[in-house]
Amino acid sequence: MKTNCPYCGNNPVPHYLYWYNESLNILLTPLRQKILYNFLSRFIKKRQWDQKIIFGFFTVGKFLGIIGFNDDISKCKVRRAYVLWEEALKRGIRMRELLLFGRPFDSYFAQNSKLKTQNSSPIIFSGLPRPVGYTNKWLDLMDDKWRLKQLLQSNNLPVPMGANCFSFKQAKGIFEKIQRSAVSRQQTAANNHKFVIVKPRSGSRGRHTTTFVKNEASLKRAFEIAKRLCFWTIVEEQLPGPVYRATVVDFKLEGVLRGDSPFVLGDGAHTIRELIKIKNCLPHKGVKDVVVDENMERFVKQEIFNFQFSISKEFPNINFQKLSVLDWPIPKGFIVYLSEKIGVNYGGSSSEDFEICHPDNKELFVRAAKILGDPIVGFDFIIPDISKSYKEQNCGFIEVNSLPFINLHHDPLLGRPRNVAAAVWQMAGM
Repeated sequence: MKTNCPYCGNNPVPHYLYWYNESLNILLTPLRQKILYNFLSRFIKKRQWDQKIIFGFFTVGKFLGIIGFNDDISKCKVRRAYVLWEEALKRGIRMRELLLFGRPFDSYFAQNSKLKTQNSSPIIFSGLPRPVGYTNKWLDLMDDKWRLKQLLQSNNLPVPMGANCFSFKQAKGIFEKIQRSAVSRQQTAANNHKFVIVKPRSGSRGRHTTTFVKNEASLKRAFEIAKRLCFWTIVEEQLPGPVYRATVVDFKLEGVLRGDSPFVLGDGAHTIRELIKIKNCLPHKGVKDVVVDENMERFVKQEIFNFQFSISKEFPNINFQKLSVLDWPIPKGFIVYLSEKIGVNYGGSSSEDFEICHPDNKELFVRAAKILGDPIVGFDFIIPDISKSYKEQNCGFIEVNSLPFINLHHDPLLGRPRNVAAAVWQMAGM
């Protein structure tokens, strides 16, 4: 059962079940790869027998009343599927949502009866359609952050320094190695620390990810938080800059969406808590209110750790030790980020930056997709300035999604929307 969890954010999951599923998935991947990706599986895919088997189960389920349909697009609650459905209607594709015991499970039926080719045959897919007969072992590995890091690094693509671990002793060793590297590169902050990120090895939407980890105490806490969702964790360098979602379809870059965390700008008079109230009273359409809770207080406290002295110097008459960090006044022009979560669902922002993305960066995303060999990938990439070449900046890939939320490019808060759904149907031959 899902419960409210400050570390899951707006997308809570049942921890024990999720931990078991993600950990077992990583453990059994080598065996599953041998079973699912071999000569026999490729032969079955080529003959499209897999679709025949799926339709066989579908027919039996429909006969028994287990499987049903939703033909009303307005009842579709998955925004990714909704934008795909909208484009399907424009193209004359009949799309239907499948129901299991009357409940949707992100699976769909599609058929374009106008086509007179093999692609006029109906298909059933989960999440997003892929080409008929398609098979790729990396599709099964993309959500594994550690395997992804190793693959990209071996192909000389930029990734943040870090590694996989399952014990706190290992996590501490990785943390110390990053600190030593930061010292050698003269990238340390005033207190001689390089911030790191700790996250589950598998998972999405930033669940149980902790940023601004600066010492052993905060590392231990972050490690324990990440371990609640997976047996293995990733400890890596925290790169500067916003997170970009680069979506590649059929090895063509279709969208580059910038996601920003919620923040407040100091005015020299109001506290952080007061600035949040002001921000929530002036909402932008599509942006949710910033929620104040203990997790936010912890995050802000970690973030401004290095700036406590300068802030207290700015306001010498205030006893900061007796105040919650959210009740601190903030100097004019000082930016305070409020969460490690990004996007409008957390009071942040989004911007479609495809048009200003530097050609080197566009080429990089396509090259990474070709290395994975998958026709639909969504990369999470951190870079300070997307309009400048990645070769000139400290940046890197942090994740890749095998089932990207293409709707993000359809609904940016700023910038010109990109019709990625059209590219998906084009790629699927429908």
